[in-house]
Amino acid sequence: MNRRGEMTTQQIVTLIILIASFAVILFFVMRLDLGSENNKEICRNSVLARGSIDKVSASASEAIPLDCQRTYICLTQDGSCEVLHKPEKERVKTKEEVCGVLADNLADCWWMFGEGKVNYVGADLLPKMYCSICSQIAFDDSVNKIFENGNFNQREFYEYLSQNNLSSSQTYSEYLFGTNDLSVVSGGKDFLNVSLDSQYYSLMGMTSDISTVGYVAVGAAVAGGIAFAPFTFGGSAGFVAGTLIAVGGGSVGYFVAPVVEGRVGNNFVSPSLIEVGSKEYDELNCQRISTLS
Repeated sequence: MNRRGEMTTQQIVTLIILIASFAVILFFVMRLDLGSENNKEICRNSVLARGSIDKVSASASEAIPLDCQRTYICLTQDGSCEVLHKPEKERVKTKEEVCGVLADNLADCWWMFGEGKVNYVGADLLPKMYCSICSQIAFDDSVNKIFENGNFNQREFYEYLSQNNLSSSQTYSEYLFGTNDLSVVSGGKDFLNVSLDSQYYSLMGMTSDISTVGYVAVGAAVAGGIAFAPFTFGGSAGFVAGTLIAVGGGSVGYFVAPVVEGRVGNNFVSPSLIEVGSKEYDELNCQRISTLS
């Protein structure tokens, strides 16, 4: 009876092999980050589903909820991150790697929300801005070793977008804005600095009306706020229709985000880095956030 209850050497070896195989498979599944990829696909599928009931009111479009989760990302050089609780950590060692992580976040955001080809907000009597916060990005203090002044100018980042390929045939800038011309993207305005002490949203927006000209968060240069500076630039994927600029008493304004004419007619604020809690974010006047925190 005792011998029947004992495991043979062959059974023990087989069990060890099975456990080891399971551990190896689990390791590669975690390395592939399949859960993260699934979340992006789930979000995109819900956007496409809502877009299938285009031409209805914004309230009716809520019948198909968007299943899009905000991700929390921490760029770190040494693997630590004191500024966010359990974020996805991205190891970076150079300015180019920092820009690469940020660029991928903007590209993912644009892809998840339909690349300007899907109306996922419906229509309102008056134009409203609907925003999507795809990710919240923080910098660990170890990243300060990469940037001597504790910040970098967004022009450096946009130059990276225009000079590096997302695919074999397209730069990040061409994918997001339809052009590599930074003067077109920024409307010729100055770029803001990115402070490593602050956190940033990877954010895009969509208006519920065909024209963004009707959308002005606060108003004209005298009042301050963010205004839409319209122009037309022909591109391969729709066209850049203008730029959102921050304006104020006597100021010539500075670049906040590009606006792209989508294939569905609505204007889209292309995915951009917007500082969390900043006046630029407040003045976007987002009527609703399309992502869950």
